[in-house]
Formats: sequence, structure tokens, C-alpha cells
Amino acid sequence: MKAQKLKMVLFDESLFRVCYLASFFFYMISFLSTFSIVLIGITSVWGLCIAIRSLIVNKAYMRIYYGFWLGAFLVSLTLTFLFNLSTDFIAVGYNFILVIHSFILFVLFYGMHIYRGTMYRWEMYLFSRFFIYVATVTAFIGLTLLLFGVDFVFYGKTYTGVFFNPNYQGYVSALSIILCHFMTKPDFLAQARQKRISRIWLTACLLLNIIALVLSNSNGSLLLLGIYVAFIVLFRLLALAEKLTFRRVLTRFLALIAVGFLLICLLMALRAAFKIVVAALSTPDGELSRTDINALTKGSFFNIVTDSGLSSRLDLWGAGFKALLSNPFFGAGKGDLYNHIVAEIGQRSYFTEDYLTNVFIADMHNGYIGILVVAGIVGFGLFAYFMFRFFKMTLPVWFVQRRIMTYSIYPCMIGFIAAYLVYALIERTILFDLSFIVTSFWAFMGYMSCYATDLGYNIRGTVEIFDFKVPRRLF
Repeated sequence: MKAQKLKMVLFDESLFRVCYLASFFFYMISFLSTFSIVLIGITSVWGLCIAIRSLIVNKAYMRIYYGFWLGAFLVSLTLTFLFNLSTDFIAVGYNFILVIHSFILFVLFYGMHIYRGTMYRWEMYLFSRFFIYVATVTAFIGLTLLLFGVDFVFYGKTYTGVFFNPNYQGYVSALSIILCHFMTKPDFLAQARQKRISRIWLTACLLLNIIALVLSNSNGSLLLLGIYVAFIVLFRLLALAEKLTFRRVLTRFLALIAVGFLLICLLMALRAAFKIVVAALSTPDGELSRTDINALTKGSFFNIVTDSGLSSRLDLWGAGFKALLSNPFFGAGKGDLYNHIVAEIGQRSYFTEDYLTNVFIADMHNGYIGILVVAGIVGFGLFAYFMFRFFKMTLPVWFVQRRIMTYSIYPCMIGFIAAYLVYALIERTILFDLSFIVTSFWAFMGYMSCYATDLGYNIRGTVEIFDFKVPRRLF
């Protein structure tokens, strides 16, 4: 009996997903990063075992929607890494780890929809609740240390809170604000059979993380939150329309762009104002000269390029495309990306003196260019087609039921995924990064796929390939 219960715990995919997300979250915290590396290693081995079992016992390879394209992408990615084999064991090892990580994300995160009736709503509620609590606590600790003048919360001159990277602080704050909005949806709470988080916690989370977000100087996170709000406005406008026509959709989409632009400008101005207040509080006399203010805001409250790193990103993208030319069909690989970048633009300030760290952090800071450079034209094409099929599965569900989904969480999830894909234009996202950011994205991809299949999306029938009949849903 005890052995049976232990087996149920060890192969509990929901429990694994929560633990995997938690291990990557704790890695972002400065004083927990070393411990979390061990935790990530343990959970990765655990996840690999569960994923292999899911393929063998549950035949996940026959049940994942559009799994053929993900499987073909994994094969292509493996070929990419084989073509880039070298005597650099660090690079080869990192490539191997990325294949395992991608395999886990595809099978156990996105593929959670293979279990009809799975308690994904409860899992998403548990994750959201945990994240709101921990984001509130970390924001409170970080801002308290800031008020006491502790240098620990700064990376250079940029606020990081308790995290070791300002982009981590920005993403955590933006996501926690979005999840607070999730928690206001009555159908989500009712279907998860859980009660709403205390208004005190929600209010504290919103206020503290808005402050942390604007102080973190993370343009990408501001973009993520602004685009999310704009998409929510768009869905609200579409839901109110009696009949959707191309003209109505277009006018509402233009309204989305306008709202998103205004929100981002507002957040930029708010960030500049907060920076001035913090700087004033940290000066002995509490006063700042006009020169000081111009240095903080670059002469404008709405200046988007305040330490945005655009020039460094352009250098990275240029180096990446030149690396792609060495193997345009299957890509340059991830492990050797650092060497390609250094060979093209030299050692820059965003790298360290440790080679192992450099191999892990080398990235295009653009999710799409990253996939193209690492996986080549073949891998990029396979992944892009999968994403196309994914949205073809999830978007019609909302359009069909839009009049009765005004208060549903489903539009919020679509808004988050859409905002994240915009966010991916300037940050290390989507796939080739061992981080909480990427893992949380695939978690919501899985939740969306579960909602879509539960709300009626289904593909029946089989297709015949080389005399073998396979489910049509794979394609």
C-alpha cells in the first residue's frame, strides 16, 4: 500500500510541474541560486523519468495535439547538436541538457491536455496563489532593503530586489500583477473549487510589485504588462460587439495598439518619476539638480531607451545571423553560441570571466532569432508551424463563445500568451533558456490547451502514413 502511494507521488505530473516551476523561481533569488541548481538537477531527472513513462505507458506520443511537429522539432534539434559536436564538453553537455528540458516542456507542460478531466484548474490556481504570495514577500523584502540603503538590491545602478538580475525582478512583478487579475475571475475560482485570495494580499501584491516593476528598469516587462492590458481591452470590445466583421475587428485592433502605447508611455513616465524620488531620498540633502534629473530620465520622462540595451542587442543579432551562415539549415547550436558571439563582436560587458557561466547566459535576447540561429531554418520552420496550429486550436474557442466568456479567465490566458510573444522580441524567451520565464510560458501553453479541449475543441479520425494509421490530432 505504501509502495503504491509512493508510486503515485513520484509519477504525479501536476506535483512535478509545480516543483519544477518552484525550483526555477528560487534560482532567480540571489542567496538561493546555488541551492536551486541542485534542486533543478534533481527535478530535471525526475521530469525525464515521468516524461519517458508518459510516452510508454500513456502513449503521449499519440495523444498530444500537433505532437508530430514538436517531435520533428526535437529530432531536428538533436541533429543540430550532433552536427555541432566538438571537444568542448561544456558546450556539448549544455546542448544535451537543453534537449532534455525541451522534451520535458513539450510532454509534461504543453502535453498536460492528454488527460481528460485533469485538475489543471486547481493546479493553475495553486501556482497562481503560491506565486502571488511569494512575489509579494520578495517585493516587500527588496523594497525594505532599498529603504535602508542596502547595496545588495542593486546590479550596477539598477534595482534588482532580492533577484540577481533586474529583468527577473521585472518579469516577476509583471506576472504577479497579471495573476492578480486572474484571481478576480469568478468562473476560475468556482471551477477550481477554491476561495479568492484575501483582498489585502491582492492589494499588497499590486502596489508593491508596481513599485518594484518601475524601479527595475525592465523595458521588456513594462511591454509585457502594457500589451496584456491592451489585449484585455480588445477582447472586451470584441465581446460587446453584436456581430464581428473585418472592419469591427480592425478598428478594435487599432484601439488595442493605441491603448498599449499609452499604457507603456505611462509606465515609462512612472518609472522615471520613481527613479527621481528614490535618487532624492538617497542624497544627503534630498535635492537633485536639473543635470541629475536629466541623467536619470535621459532628458525625457517618456524616453524608451533608458539603458534599454538596444545597441548591444543589435550586435548580438548581427553576430547570430553570421553564425547561422555556418549551418543555415540546422543552425549553430546553443552551446557554441558564446564562441560565435565573441568571435564576431568580442568580449562585452554582458559576459563574465567564467566560461561556464558565459555558455549558459549567451543568448540572442530575442526568442524568434534565438530559435532561428540555434535550430536553423528547418527547426524554426517546424516550431513556427506548431505555433500556428496551436493558435488555430485555441483562438476559435474564444471567438465561438465570446458572448458568454466576458468574465472568463480564458481571454486573460490568451492575452498573456500574446503579450509574452511580443515580449519575446527583446528578451530571452520561448525555449532555449533554462529559466522560470521560459518554463512559466510553457505552463500557460499547457493550461490554454486544456481549456481549449475542455471547451469543445477536438480532432477526430486518423490519417494513413506508410500503411500506419495515426490520429489526425498529431498534425
